Amino acid sequence: MAALIAISFMLTAAVQAVFARRYWIEDKRRLLNEQVHNVAAMMKENMAEFYPDNYYVSEEVRPLLIRMAEASDTNVLITDTDYRILMCSHQKCSHHEKVLPEAIRDGLQQQDFFAVTMMGDLYDTSQYTTGTKLKVGGDTVVGYVVVSSSAEALGAYILDNLQVYSLSAVAVLMLAFIALYIMTYQMVRPLRQMAALTRQFSNGDFSGRVKVRGHDEVAELAQALNGMAVSLSSVEDMRRSFVANVSHDLKTPMTTIAGFIDGILDGTVPPEKQKEYLKIVSEETKRLSRLVTTMLDLSRIDSGQLKINPVQFDLTAAVCATLIAFEPRIEKKHISIEGLEDCVPQTVFADYDLLQQVVYNLMDNAVKFTEDGGTIRLTLAKAEDKTVFVIRNTGEGIPAEELPHIFDRFYKSDRSRGLDKSGTGLGLYIVKTAIDLHGGEVTVRSVEGQYCEFAFWLPELQKR
Repeated sequence: MAALIAISFMLTAAVQAVFARRYWIEDKRRLLNEQVHNVAAMMKENMAEFYPDNYYVSEEVRPLLIRMAEASDTNVLITDTDYRILMCSHQKCSHHEKVLPEAIRDGLQQQDFFAVTMMGDLYDTSQYTTGTKLKVGGDTVVGYVVVSSSAEALGAYILDNLQVYSLSAVAVLMLAFIALYIMTYQMVRPLRQMAALTRQFSNGDFSGRVKVRGHDEVAELAQALNGMAVSLSSVEDMRRSFVANVSHDLKTPMTTIAGFIDGILDGTVPPEKQKEYLKIVSEETKRLSRLVTTMLDLSRIDSGQLKINPVQFDLTAAVCATLIAFEPRIEKKHISIEGLEDCVPQTVFADYDLLQQVVYNLMDNAVKFTEDGGTIRLTLAKAEDKTVFVIRNTGEGIPAEELPHIFDRFYKSDRSRGLDKSGTGLGLYIVKTAIDLHGGEVTVRSVEGQYCEFAFWLPELQKR
């Protein structure tokens, strides 16, 4: 920025010098033109006449000529018709009897003669020069008047201006540099803090925050970075919770299975109880299978490989088959199932395995969070061109502030953490992903202390 300002000052100085030179020359031309006509008028009044066609310049005019030249800081030459110098305005004139250069003689024949010249060997420096014809008695030319002014003054004038301008430019540049440095420092400081914060994030520490000042773009960026830190921290907490839960879910059934199998093999478990323990082993194996399936589904979702393979089947029958798998848990908690008597066959064209996983996850949540002696109500119906499934359970429900996050991956509500410490927080995320793949939608409604209701609809897909 300082370099740009300096270049701007230099360009401005160059333009100013051009215009100053043009103005100076025009002003000199105007002043010299006035001077040459004044001298011509004065000479005309003071010239003596010998005879009608012969005039001469009296030496008595010379003091007046010198005063006029000194007053206007010019040099004046009076010549005859042969361009021979008869008189000059110098105190000690050394130009007497010299002849004007040819270029000046040609210029005197023009009406607005003006030139920058050294006039041959008459002057040592360049001169702004103008001249006119000296006429008496009408149009009789009896000589010429040439007025000159040193051109060296222009250089001094421009140099003085540039010096003043340069001093002003240096002062302004220093102030601008200081102001820009302070402004840039103020702007860069939060950016440096953000850079340090991102490095901190890359090391897994999401506790840092950037102080937000003002309402400009940098402040918006700081707010966005702070929001990202909150999100990353939340995701990291969810991920850690997920890893801990999965580790626990893998270790617990494996320990149980290994313990009971070893007990059966080494005879610790009596024969009459082996069947009972084998049932436990079977349940733990199914639990492991469900967990592995969930993790495989998550992997397929993340890699974009989760595709639907639609087939035509009865959704009502699939719901009933899934419900049977929860019968022991339902009877243990004395849960009442309502709405099945009103469900009629609903044929859909969808991915059977994915949709069964959706129904299983929703039903698992409903059974898990329904209080003892509570109620689960199932609804299956057609609505326009959609097939709608609704599962509603009584219980503590979900807080309103947590509903927007309920389908996020790894998310578990506070109540869920208390009631289901082994959950992975992926069930509802997989539900939403599967329904989205079918072009449908899943929603949730809840009133704390009363109920929780999940619903999804599927479009009428045409069988290909």
